[in-house]
Amino acid sequence: MPTVTVRGYEIHYRKDGDEGPPIVMIHGVPTNSSQWEPIQDLLSPYFETYAIDLIGMGKSDKPLDDWEYSWENDSHIIAELMDEWGHDSMIVAGDDWGGGIALDFAARYPDKTDICVAVDPVAYDNWPVAEIESIGRLAFIDDDEEFRKAVADFPMKLVQTLRTMVHEPSNFRGGAIKEGVSTARTTHDLRKLREPYETVDYAAGGSQLNGDAGYGSPKLDAIRALALRGASLDPDWMLDIPYEDITAPTMLLWGLQDIMMDSAIRFRFRYDITNAPVRIQPLQEAGHLALVDQPHLGADAIIDFVTEHQGTDVLADRYMGFPEIL
Repeated sequence: MPTVTVRGYEIHYRKDGDEGPPIVMIHGVPTNSSQWEPIQDLLSPYFETYAIDLIGMGKSDKPLDDWEYSWENDSHIIAELMDEWGHDSMIVAGDDWGGGIALDFAARYPDKTDICVAVDPVAYDNWPVAEIESIGRLAFIDDDEEFRKAVADFPMKLVQTLRTMVHEPSNFRGGAIKEGVSTARTTHDLRKLREPYETVDYAAGGSQLNGDAGYGSPKLDAIRALALRGASLDPDWMLDIPYEDITAPTMLLWGLQDIMMDSAIRFRFRYDITNAPVRIQPLQEAGHLALVDQPHLGADAIIDFVTEHQGTDVLADRYMGFPEIL
């Protein structure tokens, strides 16, 4: 993955597609940019796509001191990333925390937001979420040995949390565990989301009992950085976003089987985003990570919304629908 240094920190991102409207994709917590790979694969024939690892997550730098984890700082970094990529403005899309950040960005940087897409965003008073709040509590354990004990089963808890964030857990999938071995719909398929927090090298083989390749060892600094982000979320960030400052067309995609966010709050955006057109689009058979459950429907909705407001000529190629949903 390429990197850009912003404010002294390396930010990793995945780029796919070289033509069409530029779009930046922002993941949630506790995931990373790999969560957006299926959507990038679907959109890259039509868009220039960028999926970032937020600071403190994925493969980006993970400061433990001298950095304040906040949506405001996340928005500033995204604005500087756009400058580095040579774009004055972009489509901004995010889910979960990334959806909240996308809305914050659209309000804070209206001139840099062409369109805003928020997927099951953390918003309003839909906080705390117990699963993430429990991660945040780890930030208050200063002693290294106590911290190591507290996170010994973190990979298992991470998998359990991720599976509650989708409607159909088998929708999590990935590449082969080893070359020539076909993938199965198992917890192995979550390894791209686990890797930032756990030393897992399936290709190298070995066993945890023998200590081979550090197999199964928690990455303590990465978990600490995640805990700091989890502990930092202030409900005031969500309640104080000046939605009236958003001027870009905004779409709320919402998984109707989301068990983390109250699906009724999606209607509040129609009353609060007063200076931009708003579409509220539900996704059936989709949980909190709605685009994991319904990538084709989600990508189709994004293409439809963009062409509604920018015209079909902006796409890098003609879009004739995805066979999976025709």
